[in-house]
Amino acid sequence: MMTQLKSEQDDFQSLLERLYQAQSTESNPLQKVRDKAWDHFLELGLPSRKNEVFRYVKLRNLYSREYLPAQTQAANFSTISAGALDPYIYPECSQSVLVFVNGYYQPTLSRTKMVPEKVVIASLNDAMKTYGTLLSNQWAKSIKEETDPFAALNMALHSSGVFLYIPPKTLCKNPLQILHVVDTKDQNVMMMPRLQVFAGAHAEADIISSHAVLSGKNYFINQATEVALEENSRLRYMQSNFHADPDVWHFDALRANLKRDSSFKTVSATEGSIGVRNDYRAALIGENAEALLNGVCMLKGKQEAHVHVLMDHQAPNCRSMQLYKGALNDFSHSSFEGKILVRQAAQKTEAFQLNNNLLLSDRANAESKPNLEIFADDVKASHGATVGQLDKEELFYLKTRGFSESAAKNLLIYGFCKEVIDLITVPSLLEEITLKAQRYLTKV
Repeated sequence: MMTQLKSEQDDFQSLLERLYQAQSTESNPLQKVRDKAWDHFLELGLPSRKNEVFRYVKLRNLYSREYLPAQTQAANFSTISAGALDPYIYPECSQSVLVFVNGYYQPTLSRTKMVPEKVVIASLNDAMKTYGTLLSNQWAKSIKEETDPFAALNMALHSSGVFLYIPPKTLCKNPLQILHVVDTKDQNVMMMPRLQVFAGAHAEADIISSHAVLSGKNYFINQATEVALEENSRLRYMQSNFHADPDVWHFDALRANLKRDSSFKTVSATEGSIGVRNDYRAALIGENAEALLNGVCMLKGKQEAHVHVLMDHQAPNCRSMQLYKGALNDFSHSSFEGKILVRQAAQKTEAFQLNNNLLLSDRANAESKPNLEIFADDVKASHGATVGQLDKEELFYLKTRGFSESAAKNLLIYGFCKEVIDLITVPSLLEEITLKAQRYLTKV
């Protein structure tokens, strides 16, 4: 079995090398960065299940597939009309949406009339001409610190990413939607969308990441978002990771660096697939920074969802909170591995981590591994995990109040998920996720 996995891993590595060579060109302003990221990816190597953070991910299934680069689908981009995307754009974002198609940023399909004029939106290639020093310094640091091979791979192979700069004291009144459109004509396509966000001092914005599948099966999205928050900036980042086909792979890396008095809040929701994995790393590098990471997965069938978090406290008087919940039915599988790292300088840290799992089937499986690594002596920190079934006493109580057994179960399951769902601040997105949760309950 291990020999076969190694063979499939080697084949996948060869595929990636072909893709890298095919897109390498000296005229590309990002080529030096790509080369450094590729070298770092080679140092890290493709993971196997021996790697602890990938232990529960079925990598063999990923490595055994042959993927086409998204470039082969470039001719399809012009066939998408702006009207075809209307159903996937939230009303609050009708004129503040950036569109990717198969991982490529498409400015002609994007709408930015309600984005403040001061905000800079550009392809990463164009941004290198004006903000090259800023980007190069950030990427040099990112490459050096990156430990996830797939995040490094995104930096090496991303096709046409977006640079988003929110100047100091800029308030974005409308949320900005990042719409990832999948239109692969049912071919196995590998996509590498990338978003680079810089928020200036006292800036504030909401960003929504969502997906629209026009056509596509068996695709692989290897997505990366990198956020840099200056002093006293505020960013809320909401992720709606839903795919029509359960047989797709979706890896999502989120990196955030928080300076003094800044705040970063995330909420993610997913129904999983054959392989959904979110990898978060938040570094609180300035005093009094705050990071709140939250997520919920609602799984059925053989769907899977995996979360890996590193909360890195580097400065004093910072706060962090992680809350991840999973409702699992049938043969579904989830895993959570989170670390709170408190460095010696990070005195008076407050850090909390909680992973709750609700098993709705004897065949569902939830793995949880929260942990603390503390080198400071004045710290408030805790972590916990629960894996259980519906409370029989609560079910009995609801039935004595006139609820049928199925209605009582649904009420308890929805209440379990609602704590995270209610953290969504955009009404249309909140409504969408609520409806998906209700549809999930009808299949339990």
